[in-house]
Amino acid sequence: MLLWTLFTGCGDKCPDGYEVNEEEKACYPVEESDTSDTTDTDTTIDTSDPTEEDTGSDPVDEVDPFADLGKLNGKIIIPSLFEGRLIPRSAFWYQVDDKFLLYMSANSSATCELAGNHLDSNTTQEDPSDLFIQDQCNVGVFLEDVADITNASFFSECTFGEGSFGNGTGSWKWTGSDENGVAAEFFIGAGLVGEVLDFQEDDSRRAVSMEVTEWAGNFPYSATYNTSGAVGTGSGYIVAEECAALANTTYLTEAAGN
Repeated sequence: MLLWTLFTGCGDKCPDGYEVNEEEKACYPVEESDTSDTTDTDTTIDTSDPTEEDTGSDPVDEVDPFADLGKLNGKIIIPSLFEGRLIPRSAFWYQVDDKFLLYMSANSSATCELAGNHLDSNTTQEDPSDLFIQDQCNVGVFLEDVADITNASFFSECTFGEGSFGNGTGSWKWTGSDENGVAAEFFIGAGLVGEVLDFQEDDSRRAVSMEVTEWAGNFPYSATYNTSGAVGTGSGYIVAEECAALANTTYLTEAAGN
């Protein structure tokens, strides 16, 4: 430490920045006081909600309201002759006024346009092969009033035996025979005892639960069989996509008065 003695001609004074020590007759540097303010002046209040979801996170996957519905699984059985499975792999619906039509196909390759063409008797028919599967049945459900599911009618189309669709006679027919010479048969049926158990909507889709326990129909291309009764088994939902091509079918054009 630098000391300044006070035996100067100027008297007992110290230079600027120094103070006198009377006992030692010496000058010592003045100690600077710490004037820094260490007080935290940040008064910002955190208003964030810790329960708020992170908007940058991935969106929650939408839940399909039809995901847990039990799919239709049954049969149309002509005793001692044929059995056709009921499995909806494709389905289409349309509504005109209050009247509703649903068509279920056993074939996953089915399209709305092909279904509409198949059910429209006033147009040139296309090959319906992609609508059918051997020994399985397609089903139609018709509601006179979509708000009243108790007033329902049903129709079915089944391709029995080993065959294929051909157009040799000007119209598409299911024909053929197996290795034992048993002819393939096409069956068209109407539901005699059945009901729609439930009807649900989800945007452009419809889910219809049905059960038919008794059918009656005929074999339009057969040289062997005429009319026949059939037993229906199983119940469950058919989930269908909207299909404007069905508007031209007989069911809905008659409904609209066209």
